[in-house]
Amino acid sequence: MRIPWYIGADLTEVERRAIAHSIRVFQLGESSEGRNLMRYAKQWAERSGDGAYPEAIRMLIAEEQRHASALGRFMDLNGIARIKRGYTDGVFRRLRNLFGSLEVSIAVLVTAELIAKVYYPALRAATQSSVLRRTCELIEREEISHVEFQTEQLARLRSGRPGAVICATHWLQRLLFYPTIFVVGLSHRRALSCGGLSLGQFWLRCRREFLDAIVQMDPRKRSIERRSHQPAISPAR
Repeated sequence: MRIPWYIGADLTEVERRAIAHSIRVFQLGESSEGRNLMRYAKQWAERSGDGAYPEAIRMLIAEEQRHASALGRFMDLNGIARIKRGYTDGVFRRLRNLFGSLEVSIAVLVTAELIAKVYYPALRAATQSSVLRRTCELIEREEISHVEFQTEQLARLRSGRPGAVICATHWLQRLLFYPTIFVVGLSHRRALSCGGLSLGQFWLRCRREFLDAIVQMDPRKRSIERRSHQPAISPAR
């Protein structure tokens, strides 16, 4: 992540007050160690034969931790204290492990990642800090890839289910997603407003991201690559 750290602290006091609470919460949310997710990924690999999946998840977790590290470094430079726990972060962590399954864990994670796709552009616009603006730009780019990766895996996990079951699953995701964006919008309204987003605009943009993602999660509407786990070169006869 090529971030111009040499600039140093470049937030004004007004900007710092506007975003301090918000960036603390998101920095904490990016800092998960992902132990349970790794365990679910290994269980999936054993069942499916997809031996590359745990390594992909390990790399995804490492990228999220890099986001937390970059945001934390920015906060330290600008005198914004870090937090060790938060209400929304605690709720997300409990939900991810509520049923002890890879599918639920990913569904909760993708909720946060879809919101991040809307949040980070707003945070980028909320200040004139070159360091923060570059950090947000890079995080947003990686979150876009994370959503693509996660929705593909959800479609793979749901492949072969009856249409009625898939529809019910999507409705359950709506029950998770819409209250979440309402709570996040209220909690971060000051930073979002500084970034040019009203609560209504934030809600609509998150909804649009969610509806696009629902299509990508649906195995009936996307072509799912059938990964081959056979050797690339056949043994000589």
